[in-house]
Amino acid sequence: MEKSKSDNLSKGDIISFIALLLLGVTVFFGMNFSTLGDRIQSVVVSVVLVTLMVVFVFLAAFAKAQNRNQAMWTKVEYAMLFLYVLALIPCYLYSSKFYDIQFNKTNIVKEVQANIDDINKMFGDYDKKCQTRSFSYKTALQAMSRDVQGRQKAAGILGISASHVNAQAIDQASESFLNHFRGNDYSQLLSEKTALENSVLNNFKNWNILLVPQYAEELGAAKEKYATGLQDIYDRYKGDIDGAEIPSFKASDYMSSESVVEHFTDKGSFSLYGILGILVLGGLGLIKYFLGEKRTVIAFKQGDSSVIMEDGGFSI
Repeated sequence: MEKSKSDNLSKGDIISFIALLLLGVTVFFGMNFSTLGDRIQSVVVSVVLVTLMVVFVFLAAFAKAQNRNQAMWTKVEYAMLFLYVLALIPCYLYSSKFYDIQFNKTNIVKEVQANIDDINKMFGDYDKKCQTRSFSYKTALQAMSRDVQGRQKAAGILGISASHVNAQAIDQASESFLNHFRGNDYSQLLSEKTALENSVLNNFKNWNILLVPQYAEELGAAKEKYATGLQDIYDRYKGDIDGAEIPSFKASDYMSSESVVEHFTDKGSFSLYGILGILVLGGLGLIKYFLGEKRTVIAFKQGDSSVIMEDGGFSI
């Protein structure tokens, strides 16, 4: 009989410890999502919570089995259970983020691809508008070159003699004008965009659970960074000819759509997955308490004089 109790207690230890460990893992990943990759803070919080909850459960189970000073140990038992339930609140807040992200990863990957497509479209629009400016510049020069006065003006713009204003010179000037928008700053932005695109898609499609929040943050900041950078390059060069068509490029036009990072930073509201996870893992964490030994001594309680008359008592 004694061996059976020992076996039950051992099973309770194992089940409770594993359940609380799994709860700590979900807290770690959920906090890692919420903090956009702050793994040190996530480890510290999850370890502290798991440690405290293990202490609460095992101390509650220990207090439940005490025969001496039962009034004091009963208070300890209930206090530990109360603190355990209280500790489930931060566990819910972070583990629910883990469940919501994990079960929604298919849609998140699609949104990541959509964000990448938006950035690529932005670079494509920039290139088209630069080509439009270059074409307008070329057209204006060609129109000038049709008469003597216009060739003089074109020569002044190009910095050459009027006799050298011809189709070849205009083509070269147009190409040089376009290259102003594809210089080192643009090449650097394009290289960064390409590297980020490859890294983001690789980590999200393979669902690298540790790194996806970090790349979500980078992707969220990339759109604004690239849009602002491209507008700066686009507005920096003012070599257009008066009267030429100059299409506008505004960074604000490319910042309106939602970013995937909002899935990670959004506090959210009620989470069904989070509640179920807490009920299951939190409940299993209490197995140690439920299967633990109970008090074998019934505590004496103070009664009144009527007790004397019960069960064959006597009276004078």
